[in-house]
Amino acid sequence: MATSSPAPPRVCVTGGNGFIGSWLVKLLLSRGYAVHATVRDPRDPKNAFLTELDGAPANLRLFKADMLDCDTVAAAFAGCEGVFHVATPVPDQKMVDPQKEMMEPAVKGTMNVLKACSATKVHKLIVVSSIATNIFNPDWPRDKIKDESCWSDKEFCRQTEVSAQQLIIDR
Repeated sequence: MATSSPAPPRVCVTGGNGFIGSWLVKLLLSRGYAVHATVRDPRDPKNAFLTELDGAPANLRLFKADMLDCDTVAAAFAGCEGVFHVATPVPDQKMVDPQKEMMEPAVKGTMNVLKACSATKVHKLIVVSSIATNIFNPDWPRDKIKDESCWSDKEFCRQTEVSAQQLIIDR
């Protein structure tokens, strides 16, 4: 009697075509995972390298997803045991309003990931973030370890950005 091997564990990587996301997809495929990867447009030629990775033909599916649209995120998560949330807004030009163009979409995207995980019964979620979220806090004690309770001071970041822009202009 022939026995079939169990299906590989299935996970999703948001932002699967980004620098970190693509390396993670490659690693997961090499370890035998079935991978769902979210991208803005699966047919875009710049995503072809993903489909050429070892193991990709059998174990990689690209999903068109918009992190601001919970339904597209949930579609990519369906059937997955875990999610690696790596996607983040990447501006293609100088930002006029970083709060509206980067921060708000990043937060809403992460909230949609949380909702989609709940809706699709995902068991594990890993959120990848930037050190910028907690490094800019001049009032944080120097001898205290930075953890999830330390967040960058928004006003300090705004003032620092203005100071840096003025320094560049003055030169």
